[in-house]
Amino acid sequence: MNERSPESPVSTIIVSPRDRYSGVDDCLRTLYRCTPEPIAVWVLDLGYPQKELRRIRKVLADKPHARIIPLGLTTPMEALRTVRMGIETPNVVLLDNDSRVTPGWLPPLLARIGGEVAVVSPLTLETLGVDEGAALRNHLYTGELRLVTVDGRDYLIEQKHYRRTPVGEIPTDCRETGSFELHCVMFDSAAFKALEFPAAVVREHLDIALQVRNRGQRLLVEPASRIVFDNLGTRMHLRDMRFFWYRWSPRLNRQSVVLFDQRWGYHFYSELASFTWVVRRKAFLLARWFWLPVGAANLVARVAKHFLCREWDPLPDAEAVSRPLPAGRLPQLGHGVD
Repeated sequence: MNERSPESPVSTIIVSPRDRYSGVDDCLRTLYRCTPEPIAVWVLDLGYPQKELRRIRKVLADKPHARIIPLGLTTPMEALRTVRMGIETPNVVLLDNDSRVTPGWLPPLLARIGGEVAVVSPLTLETLGVDEGAALRNHLYTGELRLVTVDGRDYLIEQKHYRRTPVGEIPTDCRETGSFELHCVMFDSAAFKALEFPAAVVREHLDIALQVRNRGQRLLVEPASRIVFDNLGTRMHLRDMRFFWYRWSPRLNRQSVVLFDQRWGYHFYSELASFTWVVRRKAFLLARWFWLPVGAANLVARVAKHFLCREWDPLPDAEAVSRPLPAGRLPQLGHGVD
Protein backbone atom coordinates (compact mmCIF):
# COMPACT_ATOMS: atom_id res chain seq x y z
CA MET A 1 0.00 0.00 0.00
CA ASN A 2 1.33 3.43 -0.89
CA GLU A 3 1.85 5.72 2.09
CA ARG A 4 0.52 9.24 1.95
CA SER A 5 3.17 11.95 1.92
CA PRO A 6 3.20 14.48 4.79
CA GLU A 7 2.01 17.13 2.33
CA SER A 8 -0.97 15.10 1.12
CA PRO A 9 -4.33 16.47 2.28
CA VAL A 10 -5.81 14.61 5.24
CA SER A 11 -9.29 15.74 4.29
CA THR A 12 -11.22 17.47 1.51
CA ILE A 13 -13.24 20.43 2.78
CA ILE A 14 -16.16 21.35 0.49
CA VAL A 15 -17.42 24.87 1.14
CA SER A 16 -20.84 25.81 -0.22
CA PRO A 17 -23.36 28.60 0.39
CA ARG A 18 -26.26 27.83 2.70
CA ASP A 19 -28.26 31.07 2.85
CA ARG A 20 -26.04 33.70 1.32
CA TYR A 21 -22.93 34.49 -0.67
CA SER A 22 -21.32 37.11 1.56
CA GLY A 23 -18.88 36.07 4.25
CA VAL A 24 -17.33 33.20 2.33
CA ASP A 25 -13.90 34.87 2.40
CA ASP A 26 -14.03 35.10 6.20
CA CYS A 27 -15.14 31.46 6.35
CA LEU A 28 -12.10 30.44 4.30
CA ARG A 29 -9.66 32.61 6.25
CA THR A 30 -10.95 31.14 9.51
CA LEU A 31 -10.70 27.63 8.08
CA TYR A 32 -7.03 28.03 7.16
CA ARG A 33 -6.19 29.86 10.38
CA CYS A 34 -7.67 27.09 12.52
CA THR A 35 -6.44 24.15 10.43
CA PRO A 36 -2.67 23.60 10.40
CA GLU A 37 -3.17 20.12 8.91
CA PRO A 38 -2.81 19.84 5.09
CA ILE A 39 -6.27 19.99 3.52
CA ALA A 40 -7.81 20.19 0.08
CA VAL A 41 -10.39 22.97 -0.17
CA TRP A 42 -13.12 22.98 -2.79
CA VAL A 43 -15.29 26.08 -3.04
CA LEU A 44 -18.54 25.37 -4.85
CA ASP A 45 -19.41 28.44 -6.92
CA LEU A 46 -23.20 28.36 -6.99
CA GLY A 47 -23.52 31.72 -8.71
CA TYR A 48 -21.21 33.84 -6.57
CA PRO A 49 -21.08 37.50 -7.68
CA GLN A 50 -17.76 38.57 -9.19
CA LYS A 51 -16.95 40.65 -6.11
CA GLU A 52 -17.18 37.56 -3.92
CA LEU A 53 -15.19 35.48 -6.39
CA ARG A 54 -12.36 38.00 -6.30
CA ARG A 55 -12.29 37.71 -2.52
CA ILE A 56 -12.29 33.92 -2.71
CA ARG A 57 -9.42 33.90 -5.21
CA LYS A 58 -7.41 36.22 -3.00
CA VAL A 59 -7.73 33.88 -0.01
CA LEU A 60 -6.89 30.78 -2.07
CA ALA A 61 -4.11 32.35 -4.15
CA ASP A 62 -1.19 30.75 -2.30
CA LYS A 63 -2.99 27.69 -0.94
CA PRO A 64 -2.13 24.20 -2.28
CA HIS A 65 -4.92 21.77 -3.15
CA ALA A 66 -7.49 24.58 -3.39
CA ARG A 67 -9.95 25.01 -6.23
CA ILE A 68 -13.11 26.86 -7.19
CA ILE A 69 -15.71 24.73 -8.98
CA PRO A 70 -18.18 26.80 -11.06
CA LEU A 71 -21.62 25.16 -11.11
CA GLY A 72 -24.05 28.07 -11.55
CA LEU A 73 -27.18 28.75 -9.55
CA THR A 74 -28.19 25.38 -8.15
CA THR A 75 -28.89 23.74 -4.80
CA PRO A 76 -26.14 22.36 -2.54
CA MET A 77 -27.45 18.79 -2.99
CA GLU A 78 -27.30 19.02 -6.76
CA ALA A 79 -23.79 20.46 -6.52
CA LEU A 80 -22.53 17.72 -4.21
CA ARG A 81 -23.94 15.05 -6.48
CA THR A 82 -21.95 16.59 -9.33
CA VAL A 83 -18.55 16.79 -7.60
CA ARG A 84 -18.44 13.94 -5.11
CA MET A 85 -16.81 11.27 -7.27
CA GLY A 86 -13.69 13.42 -7.62
CA ILE A 87 -12.82 13.19 -3.91
CA GLU A 88 -9.46 11.47 -3.37
CA THR A 89 -8.95 11.86 0.40
CA PRO A 90 -10.17 9.20 2.88
CA ASN A 91 -12.78 11.57 4.25
CA VAL A 92 -14.65 14.70 3.26
CA VAL A 93 -16.05 17.61 5.28
CA LEU A 94 -19.07 19.64 4.20
CA LEU A 95 -18.82 23.19 5.51
CA ASP A 96 -21.42 25.90 4.98
CA ASN A 97 -19.98 29.32 4.22
CA ASP A 98 -21.86 30.89 7.15
CA SER A 99 -20.19 28.49 9.61
CA ARG A 100 -16.87 29.10 11.34
CA VAL A 101 -14.57 26.36 12.56
CA THR A 102 -12.64 26.85 15.79
CA PRO A 103 -9.01 26.00 16.66
CA GLY A 104 -8.36 22.28 16.91
CA TRP A 105 -11.61 21.31 15.22
CA LEU A 106 -10.26 18.78 12.71
CA PRO A 107 -8.19 16.17 14.67
CA PRO A 108 -11.10 15.02 16.91
CA LEU A 109 -13.19 14.29 13.82
CA LEU A 110 -10.33 12.47 12.08
CA ALA A 111 -9.86 10.30 15.18
CA ARG A 112 -13.45 9.04 15.00
CA ILE A 113 -14.15 8.58 11.28
CA GLY A 114 -13.72 5.29 9.44
CA GLY A 115 -14.74 1.65 9.76
CA GLU A 116 -18.36 1.44 10.88
CA VAL A 117 -18.41 5.19 11.55
CA ALA A 118 -19.59 6.88 8.36
CA VAL A 119 -20.47 10.30 9.78
CA VAL A 120 -18.97 12.46 12.53
CA SER A 121 -20.27 15.91 13.29
CA PRO A 122 -18.81 18.52 15.61
CA LEU A 123 -20.77 20.22 18.34
CA THR A 124 -22.68 22.86 16.40
CA LEU A 125 -23.20 26.15 18.23
CA GLU A 126 -25.35 29.01 16.98
CA THR A 127 -25.38 32.76 17.37
CA LEU A 128 -28.46 34.79 18.24
CA GLY A 129 -30.71 35.15 15.21
CA VAL A 130 -34.32 34.39 14.31
CA ASP A 131 -35.36 33.74 17.91
CA GLU A 132 -34.59 34.83 21.45
CA GLY A 133 -32.07 33.49 23.95
CA ALA A 134 -28.39 33.41 24.79
CA ALA A 135 -25.97 34.97 22.33
CA LEU A 136 -24.15 31.64 21.90
CA ARG A 137 -25.78 28.32 22.62
CA ASN A 138 -26.21 24.77 21.37
CA HIS A 139 -27.74 24.29 17.96
CA LEU A 140 -27.14 20.56 17.64
CA TYR A 141 -25.43 18.07 19.93
CA THR A 142 -27.29 14.78 19.44
CA GLY A 143 -30.61 14.31 17.70
CA GLU A 144 -32.93 11.60 16.48
CA LEU A 145 -35.90 10.95 14.26
CA ARG A 146 -38.98 9.63 16.08
CA LEU A 147 -42.58 8.79 15.25
CA VAL A 148 -45.75 10.40 16.52
CA THR A 149 -49.31 9.37 15.68
CA VAL A 150 -52.14 11.79 14.94
CA ASP A 151 -55.60 10.50 13.94
CA GLY A 152 -54.18 7.10 13.10
CA ARG A 153 -51.40 8.41 10.87
CA ASP A 154 -47.69 8.27 11.72
CA TYR A 155 -45.55 11.38 11.29
CA LEU A 156 -41.82 11.86 11.69
CA ILE A 157 -40.58 14.28 14.29
CA GLU A 158 -36.99 15.45 14.73
CA GLN A 159 -35.92 15.70 18.34
CA LYS A 160 -32.84 17.81 19.07
CA HIS A 161 -31.36 17.12 22.48
CA TYR A 162 -30.08 20.05 24.56
CA ARG A 163 -31.56 22.47 22.02
CA ARG A 164 -30.41 26.05 22.78
CA THR A 165 -28.67 24.95 25.97
CA PRO A 166 -25.95 27.41 27.14
CA VAL A 167 -22.47 26.32 26.11
CA GLY A 168 -21.27 25.37 29.59
CA GLU A 169 -24.19 22.98 30.15
CA ILE A 170 -23.70 20.84 27.02
CA PRO A 171 -22.21 17.35 27.60
CA THR A 172 -18.63 16.92 26.43
CA ASP A 173 -18.55 13.19 25.64
CA CYS A 174 -18.70 11.68 22.18
CA ARG A 175 -22.07 10.01 21.57
CA GLU A 176 -24.09 8.17 18.97
CA THR A 177 -26.60 10.35 17.16
CA GLY A 178 -29.47 9.70 14.81
CA SER A 179 -29.19 12.99 12.95
CA PHE A 180 -26.76 15.71 11.97
CA GLU A 181 -26.90 18.97 10.06
CA LEU A 182 -24.92 20.25 7.10
CA HIS A 183 -23.39 23.30 8.79
CA CYS A 184 -20.28 21.14 9.23
CA VAL A 185 -20.07 17.37 9.03
CA MET A 186 -17.39 14.80 8.15
CA PHE A 187 -18.10 11.71 6.03
CA ASP A 188 -16.01 8.67 5.27
CA SER A 189 -15.41 9.19 1.56
CA ALA A 190 -16.45 5.69 0.49
CA ALA A 191 -19.73 6.05 2.40
CA PHE A 192 -20.20 9.55 0.98
CA LYS A 193 -19.84 8.37 -2.61
CA ALA A 194 -22.35 5.57 -2.03
CA LEU A 195 -25.13 7.92 -0.86
CA GLU A 196 -28.05 9.27 -2.86
CA PHE A 197 -28.29 13.05 -2.83
CA PRO A 198 -31.98 13.96 -3.14
CA ALA A 199 -32.96 17.12 -5.01
CA ALA A 200 -34.14 18.74 -1.78
CA VAL A 201 -33.57 21.92 0.18
CA VAL A 202 -35.22 20.85 3.45
CA ARG A 203 -34.90 17.54 5.34
CA GLU A 204 -32.06 16.52 3.02
CA HIS A 205 -29.72 15.91 5.95
CA LEU A 206 -32.32 13.66 7.58
CA ASP A 207 -32.74 11.72 4.34
CA ILE A 208 -28.98 11.12 4.32
CA ALA A 209 -29.03 10.10 8.00
CA LEU A 210 -31.69 7.49 7.21
CA GLN A 211 -29.58 6.16 4.35
CA VAL A 212 -26.58 5.77 6.65
CA ARG A 213 -28.78 4.06 9.24
CA ASN A 214 -30.08 1.63 6.61
CA ARG A 215 -26.51 0.74 5.64
CA GLY A 216 -25.82 -0.33 9.21
CA GLN A 217 -23.22 2.39 9.71
CA ARG A 218 -22.78 4.68 12.68
CA LEU A 219 -23.22 8.43 13.16
CA LEU A 220 -21.34 10.16 15.97
CA VAL A 221 -21.11 13.65 17.40
CA GLU A 222 -17.72 14.67 18.82
CA PRO A 223 -18.02 17.82 21.01
CA ALA A 224 -14.22 18.09 21.30
CA SER A 225 -14.64 19.64 17.84
CA ARG A 226 -16.73 22.82 17.75
CA ILE A 227 -18.05 25.07 15.03
CA VAL A 228 -20.22 28.17 15.19
CA PHE A 229 -22.76 29.13 12.57
CA ASP A 230 -24.34 32.52 12.16
CA ASN A 231 -28.05 32.07 12.81
CA LEU A 232 -28.72 35.13 10.62
CA GLY A 233 -27.71 37.62 13.26
CA THR A 234 -25.53 39.48 10.76
CA ARG A 235 -27.01 41.68 8.06
CA MET A 236 -27.61 40.14 4.64
CA HIS A 237 -26.19 41.98 1.64
CA LEU A 238 -28.37 42.89 -1.32
CA ARG A 239 -26.43 40.53 -3.60
CA ASP A 240 -27.26 37.63 -1.24
CA MET A 241 -30.96 37.84 -1.98
CA ARG A 242 -30.68 36.09 -5.36
CA PHE A 243 -29.43 32.91 -3.75
CA PHE A 244 -31.52 33.21 -0.59
CA TRP A 245 -34.84 33.54 -2.40
CA TYR A 246 -33.90 30.71 -4.79
CA ARG A 247 -32.71 28.40 -2.00
CA TRP A 248 -35.83 28.92 0.11
CA SER A 249 -38.39 29.29 -2.69
CA PRO A 250 -41.89 27.82 -2.05
CA ARG A 251 -41.48 25.67 -5.16
CA LEU A 252 -38.31 23.97 -3.94
CA ASN A 253 -39.71 23.61 -0.43
CA ARG A 254 -42.86 21.89 -1.68
CA GLN A 255 -40.81 19.71 -4.04
CA SER A 256 -38.63 18.63 -1.11
CA VAL A 257 -41.64 17.63 0.99
CA VAL A 258 -43.13 15.55 -1.82
CA LEU A 259 -39.80 13.90 -2.60
CA PHE A 260 -39.18 12.86 1.01
CA ASP A 261 -42.66 11.34 1.18
CA GLN A 262 -42.03 9.44 -2.06
CA ARG A 263 -38.68 8.15 -0.82
CA TRP A 264 -39.65 7.20 2.75
CA GLY A 265 -43.44 7.26 3.00
CA TYR A 266 -43.65 9.82 5.79
CA HIS A 267 -44.71 13.40 6.27
CA PHE A 268 -43.15 15.43 9.07
CA TYR A 269 -45.31 16.51 11.99
CA SER A 270 -43.61 19.91 11.75
CA GLU A 271 -44.14 20.36 8.01
CA LEU A 272 -46.20 23.54 8.31
CA ALA A 273 -43.77 24.78 10.95
CA SER A 274 -40.93 24.46 8.42
CA PHE A 275 -42.79 26.71 5.98
CA THR A 276 -43.43 29.12 8.86
CA TRP A 277 -39.71 29.11 9.60
CA VAL A 278 -38.94 30.11 6.00
CA VAL A 279 -41.44 33.00 6.16
CA ARG A 280 -39.98 34.21 9.46
CA ARG A 281 -36.47 33.87 8.07
CA LYS A 282 -37.27 36.01 5.04
CA ALA A 283 -39.04 38.66 7.12
CA PHE A 284 -36.17 38.72 9.61
CA LEU A 285 -33.51 39.15 6.95
CA LEU A 286 -35.41 41.88 5.15
CA ALA A 287 -35.74 43.73 8.45
CA ARG A 288 -32.03 43.30 9.13
CA TRP A 289 -31.25 44.54 5.63
CA PHE A 290 -33.05 47.77 6.57
CA TRP A 291 -30.68 47.96 9.56
CA LEU A 292 -33.26 47.05 12.20
CA PRO A 293 -31.60 45.55 15.30
CA VAL A 294 -32.07 41.86 16.04
CA GLY A 295 -34.86 42.44 18.58
CA ALA A 296 -36.88 44.60 16.20
CA ALA A 297 -36.25 42.18 13.34
CA ASN A 298 -37.64 39.35 15.47
CA LEU A 299 -40.78 41.43 16.07
CA VAL A 300 -41.20 41.85 12.30
CA ALA A 301 -40.75 38.09 11.88
CA ARG A 302 -43.47 37.38 14.46
CA VAL A 303 -45.88 39.76 12.72
CA ALA A 304 -45.18 38.08 9.38
CA LYS A 305 -45.84 34.69 10.96
CA HIS A 306 -49.16 35.89 12.41
CA PHE A 307 -50.52 37.19 9.10
CA LEU A 308 -48.94 34.84 6.55
CA CYS A 309 -48.72 31.41 8.18
CA ARG A 310 -51.10 28.63 9.12
CA GLU A 311 -50.61 26.55 12.25
CA TRP A 312 -51.06 22.80 12.75
CA ASP A 313 -49.92 21.48 16.10
CA PRO A 314 -52.67 19.23 17.47
CA LEU A 315 -50.59 17.66 20.25
CA PRO A 316 -49.78 19.61 23.45
CA ASP A 317 -46.28 18.05 23.57
CA ALA A 318 -45.51 16.01 20.47
CA GLU A 319 -42.00 15.06 21.58
CA ALA A 320 -43.28 13.69 24.90
CA VAL A 321 -45.64 11.23 23.18
CA SER A 322 -43.27 10.32 20.35
CA ARG A 323 -41.58 6.93 20.09
CA PRO A 324 -38.35 5.68 18.49
CA LEU A 325 -38.25 4.48 14.91
CA PRO A 326 -38.57 0.69 14.58
CA ALA A 327 -35.28 -1.15 14.91
CA GLY A 328 -33.49 -2.17 11.74
CA ARG A 329 -33.85 -0.79 8.25
CA LEU A 330 -36.53 1.76 7.45
CA PRO A 331 -38.04 0.75 4.09
CA GLN A 332 -37.04 3.14 1.31
CA LEU A 333 -39.97 3.30 -1.08
CA GLY A 334 -38.39 5.23 -3.92
CA HIS A 335 -35.35 7.10 -5.15
CA GLY A 336 -36.19 10.10 -7.33
CA VAL A 337 -32.76 11.71 -7.16
CA ASP A 338 -32.34 12.43 -10.89
